[in-house]
Amino acid sequence: MAVVAGQFIYDVADPINPRLVCRSANTYIRLLDGNAIAYTTVAAGHLVIVRRDLTTGAESRIAQLRVDSPPYSASWTSDGSLEVYATSVPSADGRWLVSVRLWSNGADNVLYTIDAGPGGFAGRWSAHFILEFSPDHAYLAISDTNFSPQNYNVRIFSVIDLSQKLVSGTQGLAAAGGTWVAKDRFVWAAGSGTLMQWTPTKGATLLRSERWFTPTSSSDGRWLAGTLLTDQSNPRVVIVPVAGGGTLTTGLGSSPGFVTPTVVWYAEEGPDTSGGFTCSEPCAHPTTPNGTVRAFDVADGSDQVVRFRLGEAPTTAEGYTVCCTTLG
Repeated sequence: MAVVAGQFIYDVADPINPRLVCRSANTYIRLLDGNAIAYTTVAAGHLVIVRRDLTTGAESRIAQLRVDSPPYSASWTSDGSLEVYATSVPSADGRWLVSVRLWSNGADNVLYTIDAGPGGFAGRWSAHFILEFSPDHAYLAISDTNFSPQNYNVRIFSVIDLSQKLVSGTQGLAAAGGTWVAKDRFVWAAGSGTLMQWTPTKGATLLRSERWFTPTSSSDGRWLAGTLLTDQSNPRVVIVPVAGGGTLTTGLGSSPGFVTPTVVWYAEEGPDTSGGFTCSEPCAHPTTPNGTVRAFDVADGSDQVVRFRLGEAPTTAEGYTVCCTTLG
């Protein structure tokens, strides 16, 4: 199974003809081992994690979180043992001081504090947040942009001793997402237009000299995929083997996510016909997802349209495609 956008669970035994198993409302879903999910809900005024068996429907409460609601600036592990979140207080000059905190082993720890400053981001290809625990929960990757649009560092902390293993600026441009490829290897799209990687032994090093957006990895850590933004009017999905090798590129597309170790779902793009864009011709017109989801198989190079059953496509109530970032 695969969880798309934290809202849709699909049986992807046949990734071209998937079956919707569950659709969420006002919560976040994560796939657990076997046939179970974890999701958040409110109980007695507190945000809690609930485990649900998809076969029997039986539910059990796993843990209570420290945040009252699931904001973009918080993340948690499915067992409830770790939670990262932020608190803020006004500073003397009228700005805000944000403390990034880690709840671990029953203790609340301040990892670092930054001056939030003013301002914000606009635009489809602007900053994309990073707040990810490594698969073995030994490390935590954070982008300062989660908490302040004026701070651009990507940081990695050891969960075991709370030490900061990396603080890396991105030349005045915020990072555009990241992913753990293995328990000790993190890859992120730097604002400078490069794809960077970090390991405990080698630190931060250049992986690729291309502008990526929201890189993601396969469950076995063998493949990386992302939206290639060499030309923002022609976004395409790029897929590369982590160990090195040839690059695979699709037609117009964005937002890839692995639903199996070898199959990537992505949103097909087409001309933006919303009427909200104007320029003096000739000019490059932007694209937008056209509602079609495609499946690219790295094993045989096939690129096919995903055929959802009626009413089962990953779209919002307003009809917007929210494919294909996967969780779990």
